[in-house]
Amino acid sequence: MDVASITYYSISPRILGLLGRIHEQLGQVEARHLELPPADMGKAYRASIVHATLAIEGGQLAPLPVAALAEDHTASTQGPAALEALNTHRSYDLLASLDPFTDHDLRHAHGVLMHGLAVDAGHYRSGPMEVFYGDPQPLRTASAKGLPVAVQELLRYAEEDDFPPLIISCVLHFGLIYLRPFSAGNGRLARLWQRALLMRHWPVFAYLPTEAFIHRREPAYHAALDYADRRGDCGGFIVYLLERIEEALEELLAARDPVSNSHDRITSFLLQRQHGTGKEQPFRRKDYMDFHPWLSTATATRDLKVALSAGLLGAEGSGRSVRYSSAVVKR
Repeated sequence: MDVASITYYSISPRILGLLGRIHEQLGQVEARHLELPPADMGKAYRASIVHATLAIEGGQLAPLPVAALAEDHTASTQGPAALEALNTHRSYDLLASLDPFTDHDLRHAHGVLMHGLAVDAGHYRSGPMEVFYGDPQPLRTASAKGLPVAVQELLRYAEEDDFPPLIISCVLHFGLIYLRPFSAGNGRLARLWQRALLMRHWPVFAYLPTEAFIHRREPAYHAALDYADRRGDCGGFIVYLLERIEEALEELLAARDPVSNSHDRITSFLLQRQHGTGKEQPFRRKDYMDFHPWLSTATATRDLKVALSAGLLGAEGSGRSVRYSSAVVKR
């Protein structure tokens, strides 16, 4: 298998335009401190991701049952659909600890995804596989010859290539679907692995529900994969995925203040300060308003009073000279 041909893509003005806009959006995410979701939204984002990535492959569960299965340890007795959802939740839980450039971690993630669903979960397939992209007739037959080496070369390419990570993540996504290293679950693994790579550069991808936007335009997803496979050029597929990432970021940024209550605002502020300094640092109301620039003075004052009443903060001084301090906050 020639990995160089799998990773080939043509650069178009559309790709360059999307890259520029997405990088601008990611800058806004950082400026508005949206790298972590509000505490009450994290589960909703996860349910959306898991539901969508399974629905793309024909999953039948609705979003609410998928959300309920996040912590349901009896799912293995409720049938394959419930087990799929539970396994997928668990694989996303693991992402922060996995290295997207090692085949050991790739196989481990697949083992979690397909636990109880495939007898060879976590192991590369040993036989040929017919490749479909929606049409009833297979496009080609994917050989198993040299498959472990091809996967390692693809991961090495993703680690060492100097092009923007946004592009490389899309190529990695396509490459895993093209190679189909496993007997089942390759599509959901490819989407998971693109997220794993992007998280190393931008923490917002730990929860951004890109899969939901892919699901909304699912026929175009399969068509873009088919076209890239036939042409030996995944440039069009890169455009498709970058458009979905742009849409997901646009929706995230459309909310004026996604941190919906004073407790979440205070917690995100304190976590950021402690992350940056490694120790407690006194601060003034102005520091808090600089962190949340869309807040009014009245709302910022109210937030600090609520935090004082809840014991999250201490205060010294009065009036404009008051300085606040906190203990270490855990989310």
